[in-house]
Amino acid sequence: MKEEVLRLQNVTQIEDGVTFLQNFNLYVFKGEIMGLLCLNDLGKEALINLICRNIPVYYGRIYLNEMLINNYEHSDMRINKVAVIDKNGSLVEDLTVTDNIFVLRRGFKKYYINNNTLNKQLKLIFNELNIKIDGRAYISDLSQYEKCVIELLKAYIGGYKLIIIKDISNYIGVNDLGKFFELLRYFCSKGISFLYVCNHHEEAFRICDRVSLMENGKILKVLERREFSDENIRPYIVEFYNLDKIVEKNTSESKGMLTFSNVWSNNLNGMSFSVEKGECVVLLDVNNTVLNDIVDIMNRTLLPGSGSIYLDGKNFLDPKNKRTLSDAVGFINEQPTKSMVFREMSYIDNLCFLVDQKNSIRKYNNSIRNSIIQEYKPLVGDDIYAEDVSSLSNASIYNLIYYRMHLFNPKIVFCLQPFYRADMYLRKHILTLLNKLKQKGIAVVILAVNIEDSLVVADRLIIIENGKFLKEYKRPAFDQLTNI
Repeated sequence: MKEEVLRLQNVTQIEDGVTFLQNFNLYVFKGEIMGLLCLNDLGKEALINLICRNIPVYYGRIYLNEMLINNYEHSDMRINKVAVIDKNGSLVEDLTVTDNIFVLRRGFKKYYINNNTLNKQLKLIFNELNIKIDGRAYISDLSQYEKCVIELLKAYIGGYKLIIIKDISNYIGVNDLGKFFELLRYFCSKGISFLYVCNHHEEAFRICDRVSLMENGKILKVLERREFSDENIRPYIVEFYNLDKIVEKNTSESKGMLTFSNVWSNNLNGMSFSVEKGECVVLLDVNNTVLNDIVDIMNRTLLPGSGSIYLDGKNFLDPKNKRTLSDAVGFINEQPTKSMVFREMSYIDNLCFLVDQKNSIRKYNNSIRNSIIQEYKPLVGDDIYAEDVSSLSNASIYNLIYYRMHLFNPKIVFCLQPFYRADMYLRKHILTLLNKLKQKGIAVVILAVNIEDSLVVADRLIIIENGKFLKEYKRPAFDQLTNI
């Protein structure tokens, strides 16, 4: 008989009148990778918090290692021995790998720390797992993938039997994700269980033994591995291919709106690529090392060591062209709702922010503002009159950010991880907004560490490995992509 590591039985959780979990049932067996496919975000954070800590529930029971730890009659607020691996992490950046794994764990009681002994112990573990990380290295010097590996080892050595993996494909590259999956399987063989939280069924099907589909705080369906197929998942997901007509760009005779030629920097190793006017190109960085360099170069905060960059026929790196090209490039950050909205400003002031900077519209009469309202109200609705943007929905905030760029009308927009932590419905909405930029003739560059849904709107996919161009796929060849 299989041994249960976690069971949530008929759990309902209500906070401030909002039902986050409703009659929620979930169980995880020893040595299993249980997938949790979140169709929307409602209840996801509440569930993770509830597994990690015995916070009050409205109804239901929670068992950990087959012991009742929390129920509707009593919650002791105790922190449970459950590890969470996500982008934020729990490692101390200013300490070494060895210190984080051994010294900071529960139960470490030695007054004298023999670093040589600890490093030797760690090296034995690393050799067994074929991990090439120096135990004396500081966490701040590690890649995102290496940090995840250290988090995993820390949990294992600390005696954790249940580990939650949260949205990991959003922040480690495709190559590293495959290696991480191998580590998960190894630790499963050691009796460790995983709750693998993600937003894509293709990702969950690659690694999980079972997958639970969650929406609005409920489990809709549990799929066994033998049931992993597009046919079985289709009733529960929205189709992304019935968007407004995708604008396809013919680039066969173009010379390039943006051209990188043999560009070198800290992480770029002779990078060359081009983007045409009105084209959408996905730059897939399988190692997750170069995206920030590209953004910093185009944002003029990093000067490449060598190479040339031309934008709209002008030398982008020539200081003489800095002012001329200052309005030619736009950026949409990862999770832009957290960094690209001015909460103290009205919707229309937010919408006009970039063109205000470009054209000093505030010096003109209100007729220009009124014409903007008339143009964008059919697209965003009555939200355009909102004085307090903090009360708007997530989709409305995304409208604001993308239509601000639409109004600004640069030559090219760089979108960093546009689908990061977006649920299924929001991802479809973002695809529609990206297509709106294309329809206006704006070139779009999607900077990504995994494909996600980018190919729905893309004209080309460029794969970057070890800081340089590896290969290119045009839209007709997208159906051939199976191993990325």
